[in-house]
Amino acid sequence: MKPRSPFRYLFGAIFALTLGLQSARAADESISGLLGVGTWSTQAEFKDIKITQGNRTLFQSDFAKGLQGWKIGRGQWEVVEGALRQTSLEPGASALIGDLIWGDCTLTLKARKLGGTEGFLILFGQPAPDAQTNSWWNVGGWRNTGHGIQSPGIPEMRKRGQIDDNRWYDLKVELSGNVVRTYIDDQLIQTSARPSDKNAQREFPHALIPDMLADSSIVEIDGTFYCYATTDGMGQGLATSGLPVVWKSKDFLNWSFEGSIFPPGFDAKYWAPSAPVKKDGRWYLFPTLDNRVTAVVSKSPDGPFLALDGKEIRKGSGWSSFPTSLKHPIDAELIQEDDGQYYMVLSRRIIAKMNRDFTGFDGPVTEIKTKRGGYSEGPAVFKRNGITYYLYTLGGGESYQYAYMMSRTSVQGPWESPEQDIIATTDHQQGISGPGHGCFFNPQGSARWFFVHLEFGRGSTNRQIVATEMHFNPDGTIQPIQLSLKGVGAIRNDPRYDRPNLALGATATASSTLPDFRVPAGGDPLLNRIETFSPANALDGSNGSRWMARDTDTKAWYQLDLGKVCKIGRTELYFVKPTVGHAYRLESSVDGKTWNPCGGNNDVQIRSPHIGLNIGSARYLKLTVLQGTPGLWEFRVY
Repeated sequence: MKPRSPFRYLFGAIFALTLGLQSARAADESISGLLGVGTWSTQAEFKDIKITQGNRTLFQSDFAKGLQGWKIGRGQWEVVEGALRQTSLEPGASALIGDLIWGDCTLTLKARKLGGTEGFLILFGQPAPDAQTNSWWNVGGWRNTGHGIQSPGIPEMRKRGQIDDNRWYDLKVELSGNVVRTYIDDQLIQTSARPSDKNAQREFPHALIPDMLADSSIVEIDGTFYCYATTDGMGQGLATSGLPVVWKSKDFLNWSFEGSIFPPGFDAKYWAPSAPVKKDGRWYLFPTLDNRVTAVVSKSPDGPFLALDGKEIRKGSGWSSFPTSLKHPIDAELIQEDDGQYYMVLSRRIIAKMNRDFTGFDGPVTEIKTKRGGYSEGPAVFKRNGITYYLYTLGGGESYQYAYMMSRTSVQGPWESPEQDIIATTDHQQGISGPGHGCFFNPQGSARWFFVHLEFGRGSTNRQIVATEMHFNPDGTIQPIQLSLKGVGAIRNDPRYDRPNLALGATATASSTLPDFRVPAGGDPLLNRIETFSPANALDGSNGSRWMARDTDTKAWYQLDLGKVCKIGRTELYFVKPTVGHAYRLESSVDGKTWNPCGGNNDVQIRSPHIGLNIGSARYLKLTVLQGTPGLWEFRVY
C-alpha cells in the first residue's frame, strides 16, 4: 500500500497529543485506543470479530444489529450475510469499535479478500475515529507482497507474504503494554514494540576490549593472548574499516595495542582476520582485504605483515588477493589436521585443502552441508577430544545466530547435526543482541572454553566483542551458551594490575557531554537501547560504556576527583577511536586550583592505553584532548 502523506501523518500524531489521549506515544509507551478493520484499495469482508482482555470479553460482533456501535470512516460498509463488507476500492477505508482506553487486549477475527490490489488493515491504538493515524497491521500490503506493523513510534518491518482472494483467514492481534504480536491462522507472523525511554536498556555489554571491534580471532602465544579483529566505529558502515591492529593481554582482562600490524601506508579495507598460523618459522594471517581473502606473512605475530611475495598492502604496490574463483571469498579461518595438513573454511560453508606454501588450494573447493540453509558467514572450526566442530552463522545484525555441526572423523566429515544445533541467539532478557561472527577459544593448559562474539552494540558497524564461557555435554555436544552482559573477567594473573584502580567510584566532570543516543531498532522490534555519555561512564570499570564530548566541543576536557590526595604511580587512558590516534595533555592538582603538567604528548600517537608514569601526589587529574576523538572508554588510576 502507499503511505499517507507526511502532512497527514504529522497531523494525526499532533491531534493525538493535543487531546492528551492514552494511546500512541503515551507516557508509558503502552498501546491503547480504538480497534477495528480496514482496507487499502481492496474489497474485503470481516466476521467473528472479538476483543478480549484476559478472561473478559470487551466486544463480540453481532451484525444482526447492523453497523450499530461502529465508527465508520472511509469506504462503503454494509452488513451482508453476517459479515462486515467493504466494497470500495479507495485507500484508507476503516471501521472502528471500542474505547480509547482499550489496551492489553487481543483482537481476533476472520477476514476474506474479495478483490483489489492489497489485503487487510487490522487497526489498533487509534486515538479517535477521525485522527487519521496510521496505526495498524497491514496484511498483504505493498501490492500484496508483505505484512507489516505500522504505528507511530514502532520501527516498521515487513515480512514477505500475500493474501489469496476468496479465502477466509483467521487473524489475531495481541496488545501487551508496548508490544504488538500478530498471527495468521494461529502462526506468529511478527512481534514489534513501541520503544519506551523508561524501560530502555542503558547498560551495554561489558566488552572484552575498549574499542569497537568485530569478527575476532584470538590465540595464545607464549603466555600472551592476541586478538585480531575488524576495527569498527569509523562511521561509514561497510564502506571502510579502521586501522588493523592486534590487541594483546596477559590476563584476558586488560588489553593494549601499539601501532598497526602493517607498515606505514597501508591502504585497504581490513575485515575479519583469521587467527595467525605459525609455519616454517613465519606467521601467516588471512584477513579479508578489499572484500577478498588475502594471505599475508610476517616474522612476528605483531607484524609488520606483507603479501606473500613481499609487497606492501597499499595502492600501486601490485599486491594480490588469495587466488580463487569463488565470487565472495571472505571470513577465512584455518585448521590443521592431525597429519599436519591445513584446511581453510570461508563464508557460505566453503572448505578447501591448502597447498604446502599457502599460495592456493590443493584440490577442489567443497561445501559443508549443514542442517540449516540461508546466507552464512563468520565460520569457525576447532577440535576437542577427538571431535571436529564446524560453527556457522545465520542471519546478521540483530538477528545473528550461531549453529554448528560436528564430525567424529575429520574436518572433511562426515558431518552430523546435533538436535540442539543453535547455541547462541539474541537474549533480550540478558541484554545481548545479535551474537555473531567471532571465535571459540581454549586457553593453553586449561579445560575452559570461551565464545568470543560480536554484539550488535549501537548498530551498523558500531559493534563490540563480548566473551562468554561455554560448556560441553558428556557426549561432546555443545550446551546452549548462556550469554551475559558481564563478560568473564581475568583468567590469568597480570601483576601490573594487582593494585586497585583508584578511579573506580571517583567523580568526574567534563567540558561537555554528548546527548543520549537511541540505537535504531533495525531488524529487531524488541531492541530498546539508549546510549548515555556521562563522564561517570569512564569510571565504571566497563569497556562497554564511554564518555563523549559534544561534536562542537573543540577544547574538550575531562576532570577526575579522587576524593582525597593520593600517591599516583600510573594512569591509563583508553580513548574512543584509538586507532585514529590522540594527542593530549594531563595535569594534576591537590586542590583543583593550581595545576601541574604530568603527562601527555603533543603529537598524535596510535596506541591504547596511553600511559602516564610517576604522576606523584594529587587529588585531581585533568585531561585535555588536543587531537583525536574527545571521548574515553576508561580512565584508570593506580
